[in-house]
Amino acid sequence: MTFDAAEPMPGIMLSPMITAVSYDADRLVLSVHFQDWPSRDLPWNDAALAELIGKMPGTAGMSLSDVGRAMGGLYPGMSDADLGKATDTFLLFLSQNDMLHWWFGTAQQPLCILHPQSHLFFPRFSLGPLPDGVVLSRFVFMRRDEDAVLLENPEYHAVLRFTAAGRDLLPVVFAHSASDAAAEVISSHQAFWHFLWCSGFLETGATDTPSRQAWDFHDRVFHAGSRSFLGLARLGIREHLNDTVAPPPAQKPAMSNRKINLLRTRDGEETPQSRPLSSVMETRHSVRHPGHFPLSLADLGVFLWRTASVRGQGSGGGQELLKRPMPAGGSIHELEFYIAVHRCDGLEPGLYHYHGSEHALYALPTKPPYVQAIVSRAAGGMGQPDILPDCVIVMASRLLRLAWKYQAISYRLSLLHAGVAMETFYLVAEDMGLSPCAVGNGDSSLFSIATGLPEDEEAAIGEFVLSGRQLTGTAGGESGLLQ
Repeated sequence: MTFDAAEPMPGIMLSPMITAVSYDADRLVLSVHFQDWPSRDLPWNDAALAELIGKMPGTAGMSLSDVGRAMGGLYPGMSDADLGKATDTFLLFLSQNDMLHWWFGTAQQPLCILHPQSHLFFPRFSLGPLPDGVVLSRFVFMRRDEDAVLLENPEYHAVLRFTAAGRDLLPVVFAHSASDAAAEVISSHQAFWHFLWCSGFLETGATDTPSRQAWDFHDRVFHAGSRSFLGLARLGIREHLNDTVAPPPAQKPAMSNRKINLLRTRDGEETPQSRPLSSVMETRHSVRHPGHFPLSLADLGVFLWRTASVRGQGSGGGQELLKRPMPAGGSIHELEFYIAVHRCDGLEPGLYHYHGSEHALYALPTKPPYVQAIVSRAAGGMGQPDILPDCVIVMASRLLRLAWKYQAISYRLSLLHAGVAMETFYLVAEDMGLSPCAVGNGDSSLFSIATGLPEDEEAAIGEFVLSGRQLTGTAGGESGLLQ
């Protein structure tokens, strides 16, 4: 595609993080100096290209047309096809070494700047003309970052930042070629629409393969934002929170004055009696029906002692740390455990918070319909809405405890921790002869209403059903208590 030099067009600029570029012809090394990053020496055997790069720091760079002309001047005997390949190779090398950003507009006034988020990202200007039926990708979204407007592409790992002069392009982004009005808007900004196409922000029906259709929007965004794809974004690094926000304490204060102390072992036992781990893992399974016997307060106490109790407290990295039977990233243990009780021998129905250090439950002043709703929602999640389990353990994340250290991956870590907790619950429940079942859905708003806790402070991220013991048939047809 050709561009009129007087019209906005695509171009390139060196990353603003680059402070200087120098070339050592004796060593055939291009030295790139980054702000706040270590300098990097790259193998380089072309002094002319090194001189071209050296002119770019601190400027808006060059339009792609100017890059093409400059490359033609450096290699006058090269065919157009070979020159195009050489230019692509040159730009790809810069991009994969964190050196290149792309823009649309003019060198004097970029309208938007394209920031790669991965070494895998490279605009595909070799795609040629726009195909018919091209529309905005269903994964692309817009958001605000301080005073800037960003268009993010989680599929191809790039962020398009609009300058103040480029805000008029936003209607083009959300135009749809199926309507006459949208087609007119796109036609008047054909070069920008083509820029979006080459950058992966647009799609066609052929783009949406069956494998791609398996991804929902929120899953793709979460996956891209919490994993590294040969990425340029630093994940899991403390940046701003630890400079402005004090780390939350490891243990919450008591949430009421109604305390129920719990047992650590069954009556008459000095330590819990356990089967071999291999046996427990082989026989572990989900039990969706409540037990023939109600869950007892004694069993609930032993279960919580073996899974979620706090066995020690320390400090590290500027915040308080905990030791529990289950592992957690950084020993931070941001999960809190709430028990919605429908049926428990020795404990009234209601909602309770488990205090791990005290190994005690604190009854919360929650209205019975909310408790009933939590239990009913879990029953529905197990496919039997009319058969209520004995209790539901709600896992809530105090995300700030994790985000204070891990930032971009904190929510992902919390979900991993909830999965670890579920497996721990399964194994201990199986060993004790109780009836466990993980629940795939849950209602975070219902938890917030029931506890009065804002979702920003604690968000319910997982539910687990625990019921009492089952009767099991013997070989002779008689019934006996399971384990």
